[in-house]
Amino acid sequence: MMKNKFFILLIGLFLFTQYIQSQTNSLTGSPYSLFGLGVQTNSNIGRNSGLGRGGIALESNNLLNTLNPASFGSIPNKSFVLDIGFLGELNSVSTSDKDEKRLSANFSNLAMGFSLNERSGMGLSMVPFTDVGYALIGIETNIEGSQDEFISNIIGSGGLNNLSLHYGYSLLDNLNLGMKASYLFGAIEQTENVLIEDTFLNITENSFYNGFRIGLGFQYEIDNQYAIGFTADFPTSLNGSQDRRLFKTLDFIPTEVEDEDDLEIDSFNLPLELGFGARATFFNSLIVNIDYKSNLWGFTEQSDEIGDYVDQNIFSLGAQYRAKEIGLKYWENIEFRVGFNYDSGYLSVNDKTVDSYSMTAGIGFPINTRGGSMINISYTSGNRGTVSGILVEENFDMINVNISLKDIWFRKLKFN
Repeated sequence: MMKNKFFILLIGLFLFTQYIQSQTNSLTGSPYSLFGLGVQTNSNIGRNSGLGRGGIALESNNLLNTLNPASFGSIPNKSFVLDIGFLGELNSVSTSDKDEKRLSANFSNLAMGFSLNERSGMGLSMVPFTDVGYALIGIETNIEGSQDEFISNIIGSGGLNNLSLHYGYSLLDNLNLGMKASYLFGAIEQTENVLIEDTFLNITENSFYNGFRIGLGFQYEIDNQYAIGFTADFPTSLNGSQDRRLFKTLDFIPTEVEDEDDLEIDSFNLPLELGFGARATFFNSLIVNIDYKSNLWGFTEQSDEIGDYVDQNIFSLGAQYRAKEIGLKYWENIEFRVGFNYDSGYLSVNDKTVDSYSMTAGIGFPINTRGGSMINISYTSGNRGTVSGILVEENFDMINVNISLKDIWFRKLKFN
């Protein structure tokens, strides 16, 4: 058994290494990713995407739930769960005079969890924390003190990743406690090309951020029908540095003007995040969950050149239907999900907050009728922002595909 566990961890670490190498965070085309560290990710583990990105009170009995570390205490004994996710996003951006569509896709998450004993479990997850993917083309700007103009194109990409270690413990049969330690890291690249008469400038800035964060959680099962959950992610500050390159091209001859590494830039402050969730089960087949999160940005005094950071409120509502808990027929084990999410936003521009809302629908197809392995597919349609002043309206459509594999690492091969 110890050899099996060691082999599992090696496979998991290998997958995480491959994930980091392939993950470029091109998971969004939102123009709002221009601000701060980018837009908060739409990636989610397993079933949570189809439930309006909620589930603080949901267990990790068959499918992982990284929204609350306490859920890892409910992983069945001698079980191992692996979740691999993919995300495709289509953004339609509207301004007062034009419309534009942008498509992005990539790996969205990698997570694994396993039981330590009958009362505790732990896991490791890697998900994007923020996504950056904007393009500002053909910007015309007046040269100060002159009637002349110059044209610039600005392209941004990258984002931050969230590597988390989760631990959950069942203190009582109906009470789970949890803790997670997260390492946030990543880079945001901005490239600006400027054309002034016959001179071409290329400016590239790579901004790097990293820092640690601690989170806590608990889940309490009131009875067989109702349960509640709570999470807290504590404030932290992400350290920043920047590499800057500037090239000038005149008469087709490029010349390096500036080349500096490890420039000091302002750190970025993350707020205290509090989450509350409730779950109800009806007729042993219908699960309804509701979540509320409050991100207290106002206490960070964080600001952006274009606006201010304000307290953020996120509401989510989801429902899941499954004909039978353990069905003998394949269709009895299919899970149907719907959800709603409203995000008040954390960036205020000209006294207007960039809020968003989305509707989701999802389905979970069992890989087999006896195991807990499942393919989860969800579709999300939503809106962010509004056409007002310098703001734009963004409509987005997303497809999440998650492959959740359970128990297969612990089965011994048998030969006749």
